[in-house]
Amino acid sequence: MLDDIIPDFKIDQMKNFTLIILLSLLSFCTEAQEQPKLVVGVVVDQMRMDYIYRYWDKYSEDGFKKLMREGFLCKNAHYNYIPTYTGPGHASIFTGSTPMNNGIIANNWFDRNENRMVYCVADSTRKGVGTKSDQGKMSPSRLLAPTLGDAFKVSTQFRGKSIGISIKDRAAILPAGHSADGAYWMDFETGNFISSDHYMENLPKWVKTFNGHKNADKLAKDGWQTLLAIEKYTESTEDNTPYEKIYNENGYPVFPYDLPRLIKDKAYYAFANSPFGNTIVRQFAEQAIINEDLGNDEFLDLLTISFSSPDIIGHAFGPQSIEIEDTYIRLDLEIAELISSLNERIGQDNYTLFLTADHAAAQVPSYLKDHKIPTDYFETERYEKELDARLNSTFGEGEWILNYSNQQIFLNQNLIESQKVDEEDILKEINKFSINFPGVASVLSSSELQHPLPQDQFASMAQNGWSPLRSGDMVIQFLPGWMEYGNQGTTHGSSYNYDSHVPIFFYGFGIKHGVELNPIEITQIAPTISIITSTAFPMLSDHRPIIGAIKKP
Repeated sequence: MLDDIIPDFKIDQMKNFTLIILLSLLSFCTEAQEQPKLVVGVVVDQMRMDYIYRYWDKYSEDGFKKLMREGFLCKNAHYNYIPTYTGPGHASIFTGSTPMNNGIIANNWFDRNENRMVYCVADSTRKGVGTKSDQGKMSPSRLLAPTLGDAFKVSTQFRGKSIGISIKDRAAILPAGHSADGAYWMDFETGNFISSDHYMENLPKWVKTFNGHKNADKLAKDGWQTLLAIEKYTESTEDNTPYEKIYNENGYPVFPYDLPRLIKDKAYYAFANSPFGNTIVRQFAEQAIINEDLGNDEFLDLLTISFSSPDIIGHAFGPQSIEIEDTYIRLDLEIAELISSLNERIGQDNYTLFLTADHAAAQVPSYLKDHKIPTDYFETERYEKELDARLNSTFGEGEWILNYSNQQIFLNQNLIESQKVDEEDILKEINKFSINFPGVASVLSSSELQHPLPQDQFASMAQNGWSPLRSGDMVIQFLPGWMEYGNQGTTHGSSYNYDSHVPIFFYGFGIKHGVELNPIEITQIAPTISIITSTAFPMLSDHRPIIGAIKKP
């Protein structure tokens, strides 16, 4: 009938036009829905940027080199706040915000209302799942900002999944977010992975099965020996140095380490202080991908994996040790195995992975001193004792300082009010005393932190890390290289480059191959992932994605 009314060429034109419209609509829908099926956020605890370069020749082709070869690397990425600790680091990466907004101002901090130190993920209202110990009484309740995982959950009407995995509780809980389906960490008494009733009433069957295999014991049974012949560790000092903590039963910090015996003495924290802590986290993450069916439907999932053992090992042995070099050579193989597993199960074009660190680390001061580099150790007890005496002689007897922690001073506000002392006078006196104390570089008061300051590195980072709800009345910065720590092993927390400079790798769906040399801040990771996944930014997120990393459609 239509053929009788409309000429053939007109019908052909209409068919072609209809086909073009349908193809355009299909293309639009495909483009609008295009996103990875899974985002994998990997954090290496205490990874310095220079570890990529120092051990490069010993890395495999399929770990860090693959990320460099096929992905995108930010070589000049830094933390933009202090303190550079594990809790704040994980919170900032996944919320895209600094402690000023997300509330995780340290791992532990002094709570004025409770008049005691509190832990960043401790929650006495919760019960452990898979454990009877207090190690399970945890939740993200102290985190004041939503995470990428929370944004993904909202974008999928809570049909996508968010799961966090680490040996450390805070490194599993803070990245996964408030609405996560699960966060799992190690019970150091049993070596099992546990959780909290914030997420579930019982461990999933697959987690119970994994725990039942006693994987930590299997990995530890042969002890920790170097992967390569020990003479090949030329990027490190000799094995036995005075800069490392003694962790072995023979009284020396040397290989091999008898892990089964150490576990008997120190429980499974001794296991975590070996590279096999990374292995078990990777194994558990792979089981989560399989059993939780991550990345296998139309709803965007998030898996966060934090390798905590490098931090535990770094604290004990320091950046120049053979122990830390062996850890990273082995970690490279774990990264390679993880990528291979993801590519095989999900496909490289179906997931986006990023890898970074929650902070870096300082060189051991005693090591630097022995090589004529100026640095030293801050005498905390002496500082507190002499400062108390100074305030008592100036303002009268009393407990003027309630707490000193995280290089912050908390004043006794009740005493100040009752004695009718001007708080600014006390702060000025603390400033005068502190600036002349050995190891102090500068001091900022809470009143200064609430107003615009000259934008030097310390001032800017102190403001970004200072919360009016939780932080102290004065913040102290040490001289470069100085720290509050014993003369063996190392720590972190400062605003200096050695603590703030970390790698950021991107790989997989939506990622362009390349290198960024311009300064990047850690809070830019979250909005970058939001752009790639076409989801809303986390509520308090930085709004500056790393444009160079994103492959344009």
